[in-house]
Amino acid sequence: MSDGENNSMKNVVFEEAASPPSPPSPPSSEADSSATSPLSTPAAISTSPYLHKVTTRRREFLHESQTNNNLLESNALKISSHKSKVFVFLWDLYSAFRLFGVLLISMETFVGCALTIGATLLAYYMSPKVAVSEGQWDGTLPTILLSFATVTPLIQSISMAFNRREAALRGLASYRSAMYHIYMAQASWDWGECGKKGGRRSCVENTDDLKSVQEVEEVKEGGDGSEEDTTTLPPKPIDWLNHADNLLCQLIHLSDSLSHYLALPTASRTHHRATKLGEREAKTLVFTGRKIFALNAAGRIFMISQLTEALKYRGLPGNEASRIRQWEQYLSVSMENMRLIKEYRTPQSLRLFGRVFTLLLPPLYATSFAQIAIDTESIVFGCIIGAVTSLALTSLFEAVRQLEDPFARGFTFDGIDVTEELQVLAYEELMVARSMVFPDAEEFVLKEDTKAKKAVGLDRKSRHYCEDCARIIKAS
Repeated sequence: MSDGENNSMKNVVFEEAASPPSPPSPPSSEADSSATSPLSTPAAISTSPYLHKVTTRRREFLHESQTNNNLLESNALKISSHKSKVFVFLWDLYSAFRLFGVLLISMETFVGCALTIGATLLAYYMSPKVAVSEGQWDGTLPTILLSFATVTPLIQSISMAFNRREAALRGLASYRSAMYHIYMAQASWDWGECGKKGGRRSCVENTDDLKSVQEVEEVKEGGDGSEEDTTTLPPKPIDWLNHADNLLCQLIHLSDSLSHYLALPTASRTHHRATKLGEREAKTLVFTGRKIFALNAAGRIFMISQLTEALKYRGLPGNEASRIRQWEQYLSVSMENMRLIKEYRTPQSLRLFGRVFTLLLPPLYATSFAQIAIDTESIVFGCIIGAVTSLALTSLFEAVRQLEDPFARGFTFDGIDVTEELQVLAYEELMVARSMVFPDAEEFVLKEDTKAKKAVGLDRKSRHYCEDCARIIKAS
C-alpha cells in the first residue's frame, strides 16, 4: 500500500453501537449535491457501480496492488531460479534428513531401536556355535508377519488420515468462501432500480425505532425517557458502513474462535481412554472445545442471521435474502464438518495394533538380524539392519500420528495451519473486501464483545511474512 493510502486511512475505534448512529441529514436540494454527496460521509456511502468517483478509487487501488504484485512475482521467480541441479539435489537431500530427524524421530524410535539392537546381540551371542559353523542353523524368519502386522495397518491408517485431511481442507475452503460472500452481499448488494427512489440510498431509520432508542438512552443518562417530544424526529439515513462493520466484527470473532477450537490438543489418544488421568484431561479438552464451538455455532451465527433480517427489514427482496441464508447454511455446515473431523478419528483399534507391533515385532526378528551378522561376519552390520527396520516402522507410525489431527497451531509437517488460515488470511481478505466496498472508510479496529470495548490485540502477521517483499513494495 502506498504512502498516500496510508495517510488516507486514519485510525478509528469501532464499537458495536447499541443505538443507531447520527450522520448528517440528507441533502436539501440537488444543487447542493457537491457538498453533501454520498461520498462525503460514510453513513451515506452507496455501493452503486455508477458512482464514478468511488469506482475510480477502486480501480486505482486494484491497479496499484496489481503493480506491486507484478514486482513481487518477478522477485519470486528470480529468487527461485536455481541453475545448478547439483545444488538443488544436495539442498533437498539435506532438508529431507533434517526434517526427518526433527519431525519423525520420536520416543518410540529410540525405544524400538534399543530393543531391536539388544535382542539382536542376544540372539547372536546365544546362537549355537557348532550348528552355525556346520550350516545346520538358520535364524531367518519369514517377512510375511512383519508386513501383515505392521506395514499394512500403518499404510491403511495413513490413507484414511489423509482422506480426512482433504475433507477438512474442503470444509475450510467452503467456510472461507461462504464468509466472504456473506460479507460482500451484506455490504454491497443493492435493491433499487435506476431512476427510482429505492435501494440503500433511500433508506432511513424507522421513527419508532429511533424513539425507542432515544428513550433508552435518556433512561441510562438519568432521565425518565419522557422529557422531550420525540414525535417529530428528523429522518436519519442508514449507516451502511456501521452495518457492514457490525457484520465484519461477528465474522472475525467467529473465525478467531473457530481457530482456537480447532487448534486445541487432541482428546482421543490412547491414554485418554485407558487411564484416569488421561480421562480427566480428555474431559477438560472436550468440555472447553464444545463450549467454544457452541458459542460460535449458535451465538455468532445468530447475530449474522439477525443482520440479514435487518436488511430484509430495510427492503432487501426475499429471493436475495434466501441466497444469503444459503451461504449462512454453508458456513454452519462447514463448521460442523470440521468439528466432526476434529473429534472423531480413524479406528482406535487399528492404531493400537500398529503401535504395539511397531515396537515389539522388530525385536522378535532378532534371529534374522543375527543371521545377517553371521553371514557377513559383522555384528555391527546386523545391528544396523535391525535398527533401520525399527526406525522405518516407528517413523511410519509417527507420520500416522501426526496426520490423525489435521488441524494444528503453527507449523507442522502435513497439518492445516488454522491460525494462518482463519486468523491471518481470512482477516486480510475481509479487509481487502472492506477497502473495495468502502474506499473512503477509515481503518477498521476490532473490539471485544464487552462493555469496556477494548481493542483485540491478536498478532495477525503471517508466518510467511517476507521483509524483503515488504521493502520492495515500500520502495515502489
